[in-house]
Amino acid sequence: MIVLGIADNHDSGAAVVIDGRPVAAVNQERVDRVKNSGAFPWGAIDACLDLAGISAREVDRVVVGTGFTPSAALRALPSQHHRARDRGQFSPLLHGYIVYQSLLKATGLFTLEVDACEAVLRRRLRQRPFDRAQVVLADHHRAHAEGAYRTQPHEDCLVLTVDAMGDGTSATVSRGQGGDLDLLWRQSGMASVNTFYSRVTELLGFKANRHEGKVTGLAAYVAPPPELLAHMRSRIGFRAPGFTTVPFRRVERPDDPFWAEVARWSREEVAAAAQRALEEAVVAFTRHWVRETGCGRLALAGGAFANVKLNQRLAELPEVQDIWVYPHMGDGGLALGGALGSVGAAPRALPDAYLGVDPTDRECAQALSVAGIPRARPDVVVATAAELLVQGKVLARCAGPMEWGPRALGNRSVFYRPDEPDVNRWLNEKLRRSEFMPFAPICRSEDAPRWFRGVEKAPRASHFMTVCFDVTDEFRRRCPAAVHVDGTARPQLVDAAENPEVHALLTAVGQRNGTPVLVNTSFNMHEEPIVATAQDGVRAWKAAGLDALWLGPYLVQREDAPAG
Repeated sequence: MIVLGIADNHDSGAAVVIDGRPVAAVNQERVDRVKNSGAFPWGAIDACLDLAGISAREVDRVVVGTGFTPSAALRALPSQHHRARDRGQFSPLLHGYIVYQSLLKATGLFTLEVDACEAVLRRRLRQRPFDRAQVVLADHHRAHAEGAYRTQPHEDCLVLTVDAMGDGTSATVSRGQGGDLDLLWRQSGMASVNTFYSRVTELLGFKANRHEGKVTGLAAYVAPPPELLAHMRSRIGFRAPGFTTVPFRRVERPDDPFWAEVARWSREEVAAAAQRALEEAVVAFTRHWVRETGCGRLALAGGAFANVKLNQRLAELPEVQDIWVYPHMGDGGLALGGALGSVGAAPRALPDAYLGVDPTDRECAQALSVAGIPRARPDVVVATAAELLVQGKVLARCAGPMEWGPRALGNRSVFYRPDEPDVNRWLNEKLRRSEFMPFAPICRSEDAPRWFRGVEKAPRASHFMTVCFDVTDEFRRRCPAAVHVDGTARPQLVDAAENPEVHALLTAVGQRNGTPVLVNTSFNMHEEPIVATAQDGVRAWKAAGLDALWLGPYLVQREDAPAG
């Protein structure tokens, strides 16, 4: 069976699943070059069909990975939807929307909204010849949970979803057993965990639903002040079996007494208290359900689990055996989750996330030619790249299939040596970014025990850069550029089977300098999506003024590129 999954909310996208296996997944932002694009994902749909080698007429089923979020009215009027989202996390309209969706779910009237949404989507899908395709709308959190369960190897596991709000829901607990996923518990969109962290993000001057990672990074610089932490706990916490709730009538404002008190403190103090309060609430929630079910194997999805420090806290729990974090844990993963769930795909470990476009040799040559860059095709690209890196050159790589999800995993990455602590400052300046987290390290999976503590609790999640770990003394000494102030790192582990070229590059670097580790940051300029095509790669490389570019089979350098 051929299934096309789509999602048309925040970070829209598409995926193709054939006979229960994912063969393509692309988010719309990589096509239209708008960060977290919420446009209807026609570009992503076309890219996925092309990658799968099929036409729209061959699709048996179209699964939309969210039911009535966005609502039928917002789906029918996408410009209004985009304007509403731009009003921010303190908008009375957002509060009203959350209340409306939560009440619909609680009363059962959501089925009317789902029917209206289905009618809107059927009309829109007529723009492509999906002649034989059944159209199905999946529940938002169900799609999150299905994606998490069916991309990990255990038939029996506990599946948790925690998100801002989707289809009137903020959190769910499910049990996967024997290939079936059963919902055990659901909490409405009025859960206190809902928009708490995103409101903190906005209050600190960052962009909500995009820059929450900056708050996580800032949180490590100071201890949370007890008075502020107590204040935060009054707003978000755990109350069995779920989270504390928000009154329907309370409309949050940045100048109300609660947030005005928060604004008195420094950015670092606010970040530290918010991070601690979130960790305490979600850890207590997780412990409760692990004890209730007796199952310590976790599969996690939903935007809350983009928080890599939170994921570390969960992995460290003694009652947790291992954790799997769905690589595209936010709404960008709904398309694939909905598609996998619709066919009851057997739980199996996701081998990799390289599910996107792969520039051909000809496309790479054309992109270099149009930019006036002389082509250089070394006989051994890996060896040449390794030599440049150990010399202190910055290498951007756009080669192989594009990664699916928010993390660059080697094919759309910028690499550098990990032994220079100041690289975070000057390389971010080149990429026009301001970051508080250090760059993440990329290293071979066989070296993990040498570099990290506790990695055995996240055996697959660590391949997708979704969990932090404490580093060893040797790693801290050899790789200071990839260690945060709290002594942690967020690594990507690489097997030779999942990415032979990047694994070989790490090996070659290690043979030259004794440290088979690189810093890895996404290949994009600030506020742009990660590059997708060869043209994107050439443009971003030139804009950043980086030293070398590995583009498909080619490796080119700036003539004036200094070392270091």
